This record gives sequence, structure tokens and C-alpha cells, in this order.
Amino acid sequence: MAKEAMEEGISPSLRSALQNSDDLTPSSKAIVVRSPDGSETPPTSFLSPLSSPSSAKAAVRAPTETKQVLETENSTVVSSILRRKWRAEAVRRADVVARMVAAALCLISFSVMAADKDRGWTTDAFNSYKEYRYCLSVNVIGFVYAGFQAYAEVHHMSSKKRIIRRPMGNYFNFAMDQILAYLLISASSSATARTNYWVTNWGTDPFPNMISGSVAVSFLAFVAFALSSLISAYNLFNRPI
Repeated sequence: MAKEAMEEGISPSLRSALQNSDDLTPSSKAIVVRSPDGSETPPTSFLSPLSSPSSAKAAVRAPTETKQVLETENSTVVSSILRRKWRAEAVRRADVVARMVAAALCLISFSVMAADKDRGWTTDAFNSYKEYRYCLSVNVIGFVYAGFQAYAEVHHMSSKKRIIRRPMGNYFNFAMDQILAYLLISASSSATARTNYWVTNWGTDPFPNMISGSVAVSFLAFVAFALSSLISAYNLFNRPI
């Protein structure tokens, strides 16, 4: 009865507005308000966490993107470390091969020249000419040095210990490689000049032919030492500070 009395006290226009409001359904996007005379006011929008799905997706996506960035950076660092390790291993192996080849070529060169005695119609010998003695001596030194360096690198690869500690070993390798490379090219050039003079005056003979073969191998040894010199320079100027 109290409800009925309250309804009787409400004006007909307000009662109609209340009855029409029962037909409204809740909306998360806007609120529609009807005036007592029945006309509608413009819908009033409001924001809520559920009404903005892009904000919710962004909040969820942010940690995922951060995790992906961290994983990308970690993979880049790991790949860089692996590349550096692979490069160092490749340089070390190339150094060993170059020094073994240099030692073998120096051995062949001075062995052939030392065997060139009492050859040809002149029964000449290499030790009669200072250019040939100079070339033989440099090749002997190159053989000893290259053999020692090859052994030192193999020893380091097997035991992880250096015979000559770094960085002093890098300076020693670089200096000796440069010196022996210049000595080899100098000795080979002087021996070539003497052989050309001999052939020009007395013609071809087994004696200058063996000398020419020895000098040709000595030039190849110079190429091997030049490669070792480049590798030692790389090791010297790319060492960690």
C-alpha cells in the first residue's frame, strides 16, 4: 500500500519516464538518460578497464616484448662470442700450417743447395760463392725458427700453456717473422742474381740448375713467412687489453 501511495503521488509524466527506463539495458559504452517529458539526452560515454581492450592488450604485451628483446640481445652476444672463438681457432690453425710449410720449404731449399757440390763440367760447389752461402744460412735459420714455432703452437693447443708468455710472445713472433721474411727475400734475390751471372757467362749446367731449384723453393718459403707475419701482426694488434 505504501508503494501504491507513492506511485499515486508521482506525476503522470515522471511515472511514464520510470516505466520507459525499465526497457533500458545496461551498456558498458554509454548511459542514455531520458528527461521527464520523454525526450532523450545525448548518450554519456564513460571509460572502464573493460571498455578499452587495446590498453589491456598493451599491458599484457609489454612484458612479452621485453622478454623477446632480452632473448634477442642474449642470442646476439652468444653468437658474437662463438664467432670470436671460431675466428681465433681458425687463425691458430692457419698459423700452425703456415709455420710447418715454411719449415718444410726451408729444409728442402738448403738441402738441395748443400747437395750441389762438384756438379757439371766445372765441378763447382755452392760454398765457393758468398751469395749461395748466405741463402743457405738464412734457410737453415728459417727452418729452425719455423720448426720451433710450429712445436710451440702444437704444445699450446694440447696443454693450453705457452712456452713464451704473452704479450712478450706476440712481440717476439711479430719481430722474428718480419726479420726472417726480409732475410729470405734478400738471400733469394742475391742467389738469383749470381745464378743469372753464372749462366750468362758459362751457359746452363747441372750446377746452376740445382741452385735455381733451391732458390725457387726459398722464394716459396718467403711467401709462407709473409703469411706467418700477417698472422702474428693480427695476434699482436688484436690482443685483449
